[in-house]
Parts: sequence; C-alpha cells; structure tokens
Amino acid sequence: MASGATLLRQRKVLAEFGELALVSDDLEFILDEACRLVGEALETNLAKFMLLLDDGVTFLVRNGTGWTPDVVGQVRVEAREGTPEYFSLNSNAPVISADIATETRFHYHAFQKENGVKAFVNVLVYGATEQRPFGIFEVDSRSPRQFTDSDIDFLRVYSNLIGAVLKRAKTLQAMRSTEKLLRESDRHYRIAAELNPQWPWTADNTGELTSIDRRWYEFTGLTSAQTLGRQWTKAAHAEDQQSLATLWDESLATLEPFDSKVRLRQHSGEHVWFRIRALCSFDAAGHSGQWYGTIENIDKHVQLEGALRDWNVLLEDRIAQRTAQLEAEQQERAAAESKLRQSQKMEAVGQLTGGIAHDFNNLLAGIIGSLELMQRRIDTGRYNELGRYNATARASASRAAALTQRLLAFSRQQSLRPELLEPRAVVAGLEEMIRRSVGPSIVVETSLRTSSRIRCDLNQLENALLNLSLNARDAMPDGGTLGLAVDRCLIDQTLSSDKNMAPGAYVSLAVTDSGTGISPDILSRIFDPFFTTKKIGEGTGLGLSMIYGFTQQSGGQVRVHSTLGIGTTVTLYFPVDESPPVEKPAHSSVLPQQESRGHHETILLVDDEATVRQMASEFLTETGYDVAEAADSVSALKQLEKLDHLELLLTDIGLPGAMNGINLAAAFRLKFPRLKVLFITGFAGGSGLVAVDEHTQLLTKPFSLVDLGQRVQQLVQASSAAD
Repeated sequence: MASGATLLRQRKVLAEFGELALVSDDLEFILDEACRLVGEALETNLAKFMLLLDDGVTFLVRNGTGWTPDVVGQVRVEAREGTPEYFSLNSNAPVISADIATETRFHYHAFQKENGVKAFVNVLVYGATEQRPFGIFEVDSRSPRQFTDSDIDFLRVYSNLIGAVLKRAKTLQAMRSTEKLLRESDRHYRIAAELNPQWPWTADNTGELTSIDRRWYEFTGLTSAQTLGRQWTKAAHAEDQQSLATLWDESLATLEPFDSKVRLRQHSGEHVWFRIRALCSFDAAGHSGQWYGTIENIDKHVQLEGALRDWNVLLEDRIAQRTAQLEAEQQERAAAESKLRQSQKMEAVGQLTGGIAHDFNNLLAGIIGSLELMQRRIDTGRYNELGRYNATARASASRAAALTQRLLAFSRQQSLRPELLEPRAVVAGLEEMIRRSVGPSIVVETSLRTSSRIRCDLNQLENALLNLSLNARDAMPDGGTLGLAVDRCLIDQTLSSDKNMAPGAYVSLAVTDSGTGISPDILSRIFDPFFTTKKIGEGTGLGLSMIYGFTQQSGGQVRVHSTLGIGTTVTLYFPVDESPPVEKPAHSSVLPQQESRGHHETILLVDDEATVRQMASEFLTETGYDVAEAADSVSALKQLEKLDHLELLLTDIGLPGAMNGINLAAAFRLKFPRLKVLFITGFAGGSGLVAVDEHTQLLTKPFSLVDLGQRVQQLVQASSAAD
C-alpha cells in the first residue's frame, strides 16, 4: 500500500508532465523530462524509454536518466527469447522484476548490470489507435525492490501520456512532411507554368472564359474585364473574330476538342499568330464540365511555312525547267531498271523454283511410275502386286503434301503456335534445304549432341535457322563452311547475369560461318529493327530483330560472337522443356482391314472440283452412307429444298459464286439447326476461318480417304448420340 506522500508525489509528477506534454512540441525534451520526472516519482532516479524500431524486434535506448554516457542513444537490444523485451511483448502487460538474484524468466542485459540495476518495472507504450507499441518505458532500481500496485497504476497512466505525445509527434511529422511536399509541388507547378511556352486558360461549360495566364494580359494589354467571359475573342484580328467565335460555339455544342489558328493583337498594335486549343472535361456521370485550354505562339512556324511555300513555288519552276531536259535520261534509266528488275526477279524465282521443282519432279516421278506399273499389272491380270505400287504412290503424294505445307509455312500463310519440339530433328529436317539454299561452294556441317526438347513455334524456328543460314551464305561470297550445332548447356547463377538468362538447362542452336565477320560498331546494332548493311532493296533489316523477338517470347535469348576475318556465330538459347511428348496416332499407309461403316445417314457433298467430289462420294457410298452431290452453292441450295433430313454437310470452303462454304453452312443450319458440318479446304490459312467444335470440323486438302471416313464417322456418331 503506497503512502500518502508517495501518492502525492506521483500525482504531482503526472500533473507536471501532463502540462509539459500539452505546451511543448519538442519531443526530445519531453521524453528526457519524462525519464527524469518518473525517477523522482518512484525515487529511483534511473529510467529509460526504449523505442521499437521498424523491424519490430530491435529496441533503441532513445532517452534516459541516470545512465552512463555510453547507453542513451547507443545501446540497441533485440527482443529475442530470454530477454526482458521479448517477455514484455509476449505478455503484453507491465513486467516487474523485483530482484536480479531470483529472476528466472529472463536475464538482465550487460548494460543494466554495468549500471548496477538490481530490479525494474516496465510498461508497453501504445498510441490511442495504434496496434503496435511505440516502445517500452522502464523504471530501474539499483537495489532489489517490490513495486506496488500504486506504482503500476501510476506507470500505466504515465505511459498513456507518453503514447499520446508520441502519437501527436508522429501526426505532426506526417503533417509537416505533407505540407513540405505540397509546398514543393506548388513551387514546381509555378516554375513549370512559367517555363511552359503554352498559356493555360479555363472556361465553364457555357463557354465563358473563367481564368487565363498572366502572360495574356502582358501580351495584349487587356484587363480582366476586357478578357473574361466572351470578351477574349475581340483580341483576335478583325478578319478572324467571326470564324473564331463560330468554331468555339461548334465545340461547345458537339463537345469536340477546340483547335484554331488566329492572329492576336499585341498591345503595340502588331498581330501575331497563335494556336488556341481546348478540351472539355467530363464528370463521372459523363456530363460536360470545365474546359481546359492552351494558347501557343506559332508566329515563327507560320512565317517559316510561308517561306517554304514561296520556296516550293520557286523550286517547282526550276523543276519544270529541268524536267524537259531529264525526260529522255529518265526513260532510258527506267528501261534499264525494268530490265534489271526483271533479271533479278527471274534469278530469285529460279533459285526458289530450282530446288522445289527438283523435289516435286522426284515425287511426281514416283507417283506416275507407280500408277503406270499398276495399270500394267491390271492389264495383265497380276493383281497381287497392286498394293506395293499403291503404297509407293501414296507415300510420294504424302511427301508432296508435306512439302507444300512446309513452303506455305515459310511464306507465313499458316497459323503459328508453340509446341514441344526436338531441335536436332528440326535441324536434321532442314539440312538438305539449307544445303541447296547456300549452294555447292559452302560446306554444311552439322553437330547434333542432345535430344532434349524445347517448346516454341516450329515455323518460326525453321524460318530463324533458314534466315541465319542465308545471312551466313552472304558473309561467305567465296565459299566456306557453315556449321549447324545443337547442344545442351547449364546456365548457373554466374552465367545468368552475364547472359541475361534465368538459371537452368537450355538447348543451344548455333549457326557458325567462316565468313568476313562483323565489326564491333555494327555488332551492337544488328538486332535494331530496319538496320541492315545490305544495299537498298536487298534487305529489310527485320530478319534478326524478328529472330530476337521470337526467342525472347519463347523464354530464350540470342547471343552473337564475331571476329573480323574469322567468322560469326549466332546462338539461340531455349529453355529445356521436360514435359512428356504427346503421342501422335500413326497413320497407316493402307486402308484398315475393318472399316467403320455408316447406316445410310444422309450426307450432302459440295465441291466444285469434280475429281475430289467423285472420289469422296464413291468412298462414302461404299462405306454405307447415302450421298447427294452439288458442285456449287446454287445447286446445293436446290438440294436443300428436296431434303427432309440431313445428318452431315461436307463442303469445300472456297466455292464459286457469291456464297462460300461458310455462308452455305449458315444457310443450311437455318433449316437444320443441329446439322453437323465438315469443311474441307486446300487453303493453308483455312484453320483461322472457322471455329472448330463438336458440331464443326475442318479437314485440309490433300487428305486420305481413311481420314475422311474417320472425320465423317466422328461427326455422325456425335449427332446420333445427341439425338
């Protein structure tokens, strides 16, 4: 039980400290006095305030009284297990340690022992609305001591006052910081406005001018009464006033931006060209509000435009005089250029078609030869050998179709999508085409050291390798060696920053030439769009930049190493993809022994190619379907009038006449809403024309009858299941 003298002393300290907290904004002085006064109140003359730092663990002895000089402002302690601060934070209540000799909950700090502390009491200091304490306020004693309930109540009230002081100081600091930022922002705005050559102005939604930059008044010499409202238009040249007012009224009516070039009268009487612009602001409901505008001096620009017009007139006269003299030369040059372009065109076509014709002639030879042998066997009745020649012809036709698709892919007519690829297979498949493209003077060497897979777009990868190979060819005009290497590498943390690549496993595809090399100043620009060292008309400068973008989008990177006179290596890095490959169903070269058959479902076949129509119709009829035929959309619509039911529409996308296959399918579905449609097309971009779902599928020409039968069966069975 505290004595009356103790209570009186504590109340006196509370009153004195409360007055100090109200009248002073000096936080340092208030906290120092708080430590001094509380020492007097509890008669220990040893106290401290420990500030909790931003990490929520470290305490700084910020203020104190009675301590040696190396404590206040110097000592930092962490609230780790076994420390008084850790115990205080966990208990969230006042902590009393009456005797260091009997204390078992925690250990005293070295600085406490060095200052002779034998006992202490502390309280957590909170702000009024703070969830996190500001710190700990502690009264220490150099002799063991039992602190009373009255001491604890006193310290609670005392800590609340300290919390209020800290909260107020924090608020004041935030306010002062905000005020400083506002003052700085306002200063920046004023400076920016002074430096801005455009004079700002505002008007209300009725078109009345409400404010304008002071430079207007300095330039025109007008007063506010002579400017605000609609008076400002009178500062324009007499010939411009009506058009200016009319254009302003039109913008107010339509809420479209206002933009006008007018001559404004200077106070000296001279007229100067200005451009006046304004935009209308809208509120959240979309209603027009204030107009914000600018006025810009464009007199020099107008004078320059006038001078340029005069110069152009003079220049046109001179050009007209020279034109007659140059017409004969131009005609001769045009004829020579035409011949040169034709020669270059024929050379390019010859280079392209030479390799293609070679491949197609080989394939056609296999097809024609097989068909002739089949006919000879039929004529002599030797039917048992027909299957072998049939398989040979079909294999050659499939290779021709694959070659067509590859050419279309190179011409970018196919849709592009990433897929799981084995780069060594891609390089192996391109090797022969690259050999033909670079010519016999260049030796092509390949090194395929890994079977790791990557995920990227096949067409883009093939185009990138072909593009790099052609660049290498151009760098070796006298022949040389072109190397194509596929390898696996591991990028660690050290190489990651050097190559600007995430750590991990990568597949590298390197294209190396023994050519002229690239100088360092050009090497730094080779990936810039439209940068090229080739002559005008020989290169766009987009090849390498597109390769760079493609590898970046695929999660990879491009690196180039080149030495003048030795050669260049361009390496594409792609992350290894460990996903299991998707098994693709193998296509048999002969028809299956047991075919799925139809049950006299009705199919309408529409194709303007008689051979395709006849082949498909006979096959589908043989496999159990009832097939009606049409050569175009007109005859197909006539068939529609006769049909009572229809399970499947099989139509080419490209049909003669005004209605294509897509429009025809839409017309048929007006009568048969649940109609299944199988589109066929020879156009490589056909997949982008129709949306494939359970009701609609797409089959690309050339196709096998087996594929046709499977697609038809899938759609018809889906139709039957839905019924």
